Amino acid sequence: MVSSSRQFQIFLLCLSVLQLHCNTFLALFSEPFPVLEYHLENGLSVYLSQNPKESTIKTSILVNVGSADDPEDATGLAHYLEHLMFKGTKNIGTIDYANEKPFLDQIETLYETYRQTKGEGKRKTIYEKIDQLSLEASRFVIPNEFSRIQGKMGITESNAFTSHDRTYYVATVPSNQIKNYIQLEWERFREPIFRTFHTELESVFEERNLRVTDFRSNLFKQYYQIMFPNHPYGTKTPIGTDEDLKNPSIKKIHEFFQKHYVPNQIAICMSGNLNPDEVIEEIKRTFGTMPKKEQKTNFEIPKHIPLEMTKEILVPSKKKIYLFGIKLPKTSPKTVAELNVFSLLLSNRYNGLLDESLYYSQKASSVSTSITEWKDYLLLNIWIEPTKTTSLSETKSEILSAIQKIGNKEFTDELLQSIQKNEKINTIKYKDDNDFRLNEISEMFLANWDFKKLQEKFQFINQISKEDLSEFVKTYVKGNLVSFATKQGNANYTFITKPIISKLEFSKEEESKFKKEFSTEPSELLTPTFADFDQLQSKQYTNGNQFIYQKNKENSLFKFKMIIENGAWISPYLDISIDYWKHLGTDLYTANALSTKFYLLGSSLSIQTNGEALEISMEGEDEQFIASFRLLEHSIKSVNSSKEVWENLVNDYLLRLENKKEDELSLDLALHQYALFGKNSLRFYYANPTDIKTFKSSQAIDLLGDLLKYKSKITYYGNIDFKTLETNVFNEYLNRTNPIDTNSFSKKKYRPNHETNFFVLDRKRPHAELNFFATVDHKDHKIYPYVSIYNFLYDGLSSPFFMAMREQTGNAYAADVYLNYPEWKEDPILWMVNLSCQADKLKNCLSDAKSSLTSQNITESRFEEAKVSAINVTNTISKSNRYLIDEFIRSERLGIKEDLDFLIYDSIRETNWKDFIHFIKKINETGAFQISLIGDTKKVNRQTLKSLGKVEEVSAQSIIGN
Repeated sequence: MVSSSRQFQIFLLCLSVLQLHCNTFLALFSEPFPVLEYHLENGLSVYLSQNPKESTIKTSILVNVGSADDPEDATGLAHYLEHLMFKGTKNIGTIDYANEKPFLDQIETLYETYRQTKGEGKRKTIYEKIDQLSLEASRFVIPNEFSRIQGKMGITESNAFTSHDRTYYVATVPSNQIKNYIQLEWERFREPIFRTFHTELESVFEERNLRVTDFRSNLFKQYYQIMFPNHPYGTKTPIGTDEDLKNPSIKKIHEFFQKHYVPNQIAICMSGNLNPDEVIEEIKRTFGTMPKKEQKTNFEIPKHIPLEMTKEILVPSKKKIYLFGIKLPKTSPKTVAELNVFSLLLSNRYNGLLDESLYYSQKASSVSTSITEWKDYLLLNIWIEPTKTTSLSETKSEILSAIQKIGNKEFTDELLQSIQKNEKINTIKYKDDNDFRLNEISEMFLANWDFKKLQEKFQFINQISKEDLSEFVKTYVKGNLVSFATKQGNANYTFITKPIISKLEFSKEEESKFKKEFSTEPSELLTPTFADFDQLQSKQYTNGNQFIYQKNKENSLFKFKMIIENGAWISPYLDISIDYWKHLGTDLYTANALSTKFYLLGSSLSIQTNGEALEISMEGEDEQFIASFRLLEHSIKSVNSSKEVWENLVNDYLLRLENKKEDELSLDLALHQYALFGKNSLRFYYANPTDIKTFKSSQAIDLLGDLLKYKSKITYYGNIDFKTLETNVFNEYLNRTNPIDTNSFSKKKYRPNHETNFFVLDRKRPHAELNFFATVDHKDHKIYPYVSIYNFLYDGLSSPFFMAMREQTGNAYAADVYLNYPEWKEDPILWMVNLSCQADKLKNCLSDAKSSLTSQNITESRFEEAKVSAINVTNTISKSNRYLIDEFIRSERLGIKEDLDFLIYDSIRETNWKDFIHFIKKINETGAFQISLIGDTKKVNRQTLKSLGKVEEVSAQSIIGN
């Protein structure tokens, strides 16, 4: 499940409406964003947006139902149904449905008996019978066949998500497979079969258990409960209650499907390179035959009831977060637009009122706002990470002061204009993004809006005035602020105990009759368009600097980078010095004024490490590039030191370092890097707290001032000509005498693959989280096509590894395997495996994982399926008139002259099954994994680990580095 929250960031005006048999044509003002809207006779809605710049089509089958609609005695049902929609049909995923069905019927009946039975002994007996029947039924099952058919068609990113108010099924489809996609989805939606139920239930249990210890899951669950005390958004969660999870009902899932998955509750949304006439005819021929069933939505705009209180939220971390919520009804498009502008007035990362009063004043290390948008409610979230001495009441006071300023119109016209300008720039950035288009279409459908209201929603962004915002504050914000502070809670978590289940025995037949007969032939041949590096100008200078230039043929924006290879190793104090720079002004501007200046120019700026490189990046309007670049130079060359800012920053920085030892995501990353590199990584290169305390602000200023003196690649994508930039803008840097060379700075070194090692970190988690790493040496690029086929074979739900680890046994919640291409010519290929399993199943999990990973029993038909999938996906590559500089740098680092994708495509058709099996054998010869393991070590059997390799117990302190 993912949240439906998003920050809507685009200005849209529609030009005309064309009514043709209930069809509506929508278009953007000046920048085309067409949408054809259809409403079929059975009530189904269809929205098609043509985007010829793409050779794929983003699709979403959106169902107007979510966890808020769960039955009171079967919560979590909408989410569980979403999982089961991938299990096949009467025709897909089975070799003999007629003989499979009696077992499925008995299982469904037994689950109803199980729900009504109270005694643990009796329940155990019933579940053992369910398990036995599931084993019998599994012999007819071809696991994840639906996903395999999708893969063969070249469909990627196939997934589904359940939120409070919606469920949607998404995919990225080659444009020449759209008819086949519609036919396959129709087969799925008309009568799904809920097989392999109890192993999928195991996965849902694990998903629930994972959330118990997750910081954000804990925080937002309690947040929604308080913000929506009498509404399903607060009283229900997509995962459901523990009691309902322990007592599932297949019968109720069928009833829920029949009630809610009906035409007038479904919208089929597509954006991409499609032919609307052909697509709508295919949808009419398939989904248009669904029986008409009127499901009343009882949709009403809720009454606005202000809510004001202060609450503590218990979380599994001592990290302090202040969260403020403002809830209001989604009354109109204007309300949505006003909330968006109000949010940006508070914080936009540059010159928002809270950016100035909290971030630049160093009362908070992070300030941000976001909008959660449901079909009937809007929720503004104000997220503050306070410094050590900043109280909740002080923070609230600053927020109330900012709200009062907006209500009293006590902010500059410049601020409002800068927000509207940057939203226009976002229009240009996102207008051709298929995901953005689908999001907008989805919100229109769910809010029960017509075309006019969608049009108004975006018109208002550029029309909102101070008076509008003042009235908005009076109507919806005044007396309507809920304040939250996190507090570390009791770590005695309650986990769902999962029943013992048998390993399923799937059919040995690899294909159903349906799959053999179903056509995956494309409607036409697609020709990929790879990166044409002749579109770029690259000039190497005698001092080692490089200028890479590409003219922007897409729009009026620019992208600029100054890349210092191995620049992350410039200094152990680089990280804190960059943080310092963000809080500093110059001899002409305060820090806030400087940030405001960039925002007024419409330019976004960042200095950050990217892997081992240091990147100074900037994007914005091309007509403002030179002014923005001069301001960037000024911000680095003329930066002013401040003792007070430095001392406050050091205190906050040290607090954040300390908090990382309790932050689960930080610990995950630290342990992974420790398993890969030991202490030969940036993590152990950066300064420790003791060193930071002795480092002076003047030294940080010197470090910052030197950033423009290193050997670098300067890249520019825009419309200013090469000569002007080389001569008048970048000359000082391109022709600098003796720039500092960073080629030898890197100290990164992979652990050797001599033997398997387990690096075990004790954390109170319901599961054991394992990540396997192995380096695979390669002598040339001829191996890359086999890497590609391997990744397609082991991708997603159709992966043999996923089937063995999750579908067959329920041992693992997550089971992924991937070969990662090297970044540099000298780097190895990285073999990576992720497993998340119950600690008490660790022995079986490790044994099954080893067996599956080392197996060479990949049939020729599975190999050919993966190969066809790789070719079909590659055929959709379209890089003409696109930003290519990053592709060019990737190829340079690998020592090749072509686009890497072209190199793979050029050879992949010549690959064969026998060579692929030899390739797998060579991978297995790496001989050993470096394995990070995080979990409750009291539940981890050390002898199991020691039978497979060496075991090193680590602590948070020993792996976190600085």
